[in-house]
Amino acid sequence: MGFVKPGVMEYEIEAELIHEFIRNRSRGFAFDPIIAGGSNACVLHYIENNKSVKDGDLLLLDFGAEYGNYNGDLSRTIPVNGKFNQRQKDIYNAVLRVQRYAKTLLKPGISIPEYHDQVCSFMTEELLQLKLITSADLKANPKAFLKYYMHGTSHHLGLDVHDVMHRWGTLDVNNVVTVEPGIYIREEGIGVRIENDVVITENGVIDLMDDFIIEVDEIEAAMSK
Repeated sequence: MGFVKPGVMEYEIEAELIHEFIRNRSRGFAFDPIIAGGSNACVLHYIENNKSVKDGDLLLLDFGAEYGNYNGDLSRTIPVNGKFNQRQKDIYNAVLRVQRYAKTLLKPGISIPEYHDQVCSFMTEELLQLKLITSADLKANPKAFLKYYMHGTSHHLGLDVHDVMHRWGTLDVNNVVTVEPGIYIREEGIGVRIENDVVITENGVIDLMDDFIIEVDEIEAAMSK
C-alpha cells in the first residue's frame, strides 16, 4: 500500500507483490493476479494489469501466494490516492458488512449454494440502501442484485485455488473456503471486493486473515505512512 500512488502502472504493483512472495520462499503467485484500477475492477477476471492507476480511483487487488503446495487467495480494495471519498467509503463498508454477515452463516452441514442465496438476500438490502436498485426493480426481477453482484461468495481452497468439491456437497469441519462478496458499478467506474480465507469449525469459522487490516481508517492510515 505504501507503493501505490497515482500514475503507477498496474504491472508495477504486481511486481512488488511477486518480489515479496519470492523473498519469503513462496513459489510465486497461486494464480494470475488481478491488479485492477478504476473501471478495470468491473471485469471479474481482469489480468492484463497494463494500465496506470489514477487519482480518485479505487484499486482492486486479488492475489495469493503458493507456499508448501497450498494456495492463498486475498482481495482488498484501496484508494489510489490514499483516501476514500464518501461514495467509495459507503460502497466499501457495504461490502464489508456483507462479508461479516457471510462468515456468520458458514458452518458444517450447509451447502455453498444454500449459503450464497442467504448472502444475496443480505446483499440486496445493501444495494437498496446504496440506491443502486429499487423496490420496483425487485418486483420486476427478484434477482436484480445480479447487475452489481454477479459471482459466488465462496469457493474451496487448498492444493488448487478452486479446490475440488461437489457443488451441492455440504461443508465439513476443517474445510477452507474464501469469503469474497463484491459490488461492481460500471457506470461509476467502481469495483469493490473484499476476500478473506476461513477454516470451518464446529462453532463457526477461524478467519486466517483476521489480523490483516480491512477497515477504511486502517487502510487510509497505512497508505499515509
